[in-house]
Amino acid sequence: MVKSFLERLPESTRSLELGVGSIGVAILSGFILFTDPRLVLGAVLAICVGLYFFAKPARSLIAIFVIRVVIDLFWWLPIDLGGLNILEAFGGGVAAMGAVLFYVELQKVERTPGFFLLIIYLAILFVAAGRSGEVRDAAEIMAKYVSPLVLMFLVSMVIRGKKMRHYFLIAVTGACLISLAVSVYHLSTGQIYEHFRQGYFRLVGGYANLHNHALFLLFVNCLLLFWTMKPGDWRKRAAFGLLLALGLTCLYYTFVRTALTGFALFSVLFLILEKRWRLLGVGAMVAVFAFVSNEAMLDRFSDVFEVFGDGDSMGSKRTIGSGRFGIWTSSFGEFLRQSPTDMLLGLGLGGHYEMTDGYADMYRSLEKSDDLDSHNDYLSLLYQLGPIALVSYIGLQITVVRRGRFLAKATRDPFQRSFCHYVMALTVATVVTDFLSNAFIQRVTIAWLFWGMVGVMYGMLREHEDQGLPQGEDSHPSGPQVALKAPLPGVVPKVG
Repeated sequence: MVKSFLERLPESTRSLELGVGSIGVAILSGFILFTDPRLVLGAVLAICVGLYFFAKPARSLIAIFVIRVVIDLFWWLPIDLGGLNILEAFGGGVAAMGAVLFYVELQKVERTPGFFLLIIYLAILFVAAGRSGEVRDAAEIMAKYVSPLVLMFLVSMVIRGKKMRHYFLIAVTGACLISLAVSVYHLSTGQIYEHFRQGYFRLVGGYANLHNHALFLLFVNCLLLFWTMKPGDWRKRAAFGLLLALGLTCLYYTFVRTALTGFALFSVLFLILEKRWRLLGVGAMVAVFAFVSNEAMLDRFSDVFEVFGDGDSMGSKRTIGSGRFGIWTSSFGEFLRQSPTDMLLGLGLGGHYEMTDGYADMYRSLEKSDDLDSHNDYLSLLYQLGPIALVSYIGLQITVVRRGRFLAKATRDPFQRSFCHYVMALTVATVVTDFLSNAFIQRVTIAWLFWGMVGVMYGMLREHEDQGLPQGEDSHPSGPQVALKAPLPGVVPKVG
């Protein structure tokens, strides 16, 4: 067959094809013979994974989210893939494949709300990458900042239909329960007494980083509260309620204030949106009583009261919030001393560490004199990318709340309405935790999970756009269904 095909080609074309083919075979043979077999195996595996990803993008995305949650627990594996650990290699590979699919399906992706804001954000991000001094660090940060948003747009496009969305949510929940089971195991075996930090014995779970564990538990508990409130079989709701109790117990023993604050805020907003007034009142009374009667919690949150107390804001208050107040004020003052160009476009990827060097030199020990993070995701974006990119990113988060509110009012499906309320409340909790710490922007796994849920909601919105929604954001879901004559606010109309 190959011979007959070649015979039908013109002589010049056959010579060119044979020449190129011969060179390709020689290069590939040399690569196989003289390269580390592990790299060859990795390359073959990467090709197979890439082919499957583009052939079955929906199934692949579900698998990617599940693997990312589980792979976080294997941070301790001594695997080195071209100088990258297993988490960096997986995240970078997904970012690369997602970016290619994003470009190939650009005409479909551009219908997703926030597309124009994303383009502005990505354009400045690429400029910041070019202005960075360390290529490897810039590539790592680029993958960290790009992949969650790209995955959100892809989820909204390829996870279509109620059945596929259900598979996605169940798969993510199942993966999260694996991690929760590891945390419960470590709590029951006394791991908490092995980690004494800032005056408390703390639960690290299956993670190397305490805050990674706590913020992951924040997401898990928010998801479990959603399932617990979902109308349906009381036995399933009771099972999720039990899991929620276990998750909150693990979260409590991390003693991480950012995560505890984020869950409290999410719970209040979600119950208000769901109009669960009685549960909200009872839960608030129980939470307040538990808080005021718990010396550990009162001590952990005592910094909140010190912010408004007497003292020199440039002296004693620098240590408030584990040093956050001092880091924020000193780093922002340093940023204002930069050139106009740096203040507009940022200092490049990784440049946020330069803004905190002054605080690190004055207040940290020599053992901790490494790069100090801003402990505020928005400041980290501002220092690296400048105010335009920061406003674009915040605009993406605001768009989530606006579109969620619109769909919640327009849909007749109780599950979709409740899910919109969940995403809206989670977005607000994300904004607060991003401000209080390095959270849903700097930490890849929870960033994927949050924006993945946003993608599911946007997929619901896309279906309603195709079917027609009631006109006006104030239309009641029980009212008559009228097809739209104009595109939804924030959604690019479908062409062709």
